[in-house]
Amino acid sequence: MLDGKGNIVWSKHEDPVSDGVNTGFWDFKKHVVDGKIYYSYHDQTGAYDDYGLEGYAPGERVILDENFNEVKRITFEKSDTVEKGAPLDGHDFLMFDLDHYVLSGYIKDTVYNIPEYPNGSSVVYSYLQEVKNGECVWDWKSIDYPELYGLTATDASETANDFANEFCDIPDYVHFNSMRVDENGNLLCSFRHLNSIISLDRAKTSGQIRWILSGKGDMFGLDDIQKTSSQHYAFPDGEYITLFDNGNRNVSTRIVSYKINEDAMSLDAFRSYAIGGKFSVACGSVQHLFDETYMIGWGYTLRDADCISVIDFATGDVLINVKLANPKNVTYRCVYYE
Repeated sequence: MLDGKGNIVWSKHEDPVSDGVNTGFWDFKKHVVDGKIYYSYHDQTGAYDDYGLEGYAPGERVILDENFNEVKRITFEKSDTVEKGAPLDGHDFLMFDLDHYVLSGYIKDTVYNIPEYPNGSSVVYSYLQEVKNGECVWDWKSIDYPELYGLTATDASETANDFANEFCDIPDYVHFNSMRVDENGNLLCSFRHLNSIISLDRAKTSGQIRWILSGKGDMFGLDDIQKTSSQHYAFPDGEYITLFDNGNRNVSTRIVSYKINEDAMSLDAFRSYAIGGKFSVACGSVQHLFDETYMIGWGYTLRDADCISVIDFATGDVLINVKLANPKNVTYRCVYYE
C-alpha cells in the first residue's frame, strides 16, 4: 500500500517459490463495512494442488483489521460441490461484512455434458459461492451451462478448449477473473477465455445467466472492434460497464466502456481509450476516477516497466506514472482507494 506521494504505508513479502512450491499474495484490497475499515488479500499458501495450471493460485483469503492485524482466514464452505475448507482462487473476492461474502475458485472434474465427448472430458471450471453466517446460500458452476463449452475464444490459451484431453487434462475453458455486484444485486463477471462479461442472477439457483456481453456468445450485437480479448476487471460505471481490455487478439491494450440496454438487448453507446504501443498480455485493472480520467494497473505488461498510470484521456496528459524497478516483475491489479 502506497500513500498519495508514493510512500509505503504497509507491505508484506515472501519469496514466490519455497521448496519448489509456488506461493505468493494476490488481490490486496480495502473493504469498508458499516464505516469500519478492513483489508484482505489472497494467500497462495502452496498447500493445495494447482493442477499445473498457469494463472491458478489455490489458497485462502486473509482478512485484516484497519491496523493490518489478521482477523480470519476464509476457504469454501460445504456445498453440493465442495467440502468445507476447499481452497479458493485468488482472482477476486467480495465482502459485504465479516460473515457475508462471495468466493471464487477453479475446480477440476470430469464432465459428461459435452455432446462431442459423451464418454467424459476432464475440465477446469469456474465455481462461485456466496457464504452468509457460515453457510453456502448461493453458488454457480460454469459446467451447469453446457452452452459455454462452445464459446472458448480462439485467442485463449492453446489448451483452453482441449476437451478431447489430447494434450492436457486441464482445459481452462472459461477462466474467471473478476466479479462485481451491480445496482440490482446481480454479479457482473469477467471470463478471460470466453472474451466475455456475463451477468449472473444471485436470486436464482438455475437459469442464472442473464446475458453475455462480447465474445462468441455476445447478445448485444457488438462488432469485432467493440469486442474484447482476454479482458480483466469489469465493473459497473454509472450507466456504463467499464473494463480493462488486454487486447491479446490485436496485441494492443485499451480501456473500453459499454452502455447497454437490457430490455432491448442492444448497445446504446461505446467508448474506447488506448495508448499507442501499450500491451498487457494478462492481469491489469482500471478505475474511472472522474470525467475522462482513469487509473490503470498495467498488469503483465510486455513493452515497458509501467505499473500504474493515471491518465486524462481528454487531454492525453499522464498525471501519475509508476514504474517497477525490475521489469520482469508483474502486478495482478493496482487499485486506488480514498
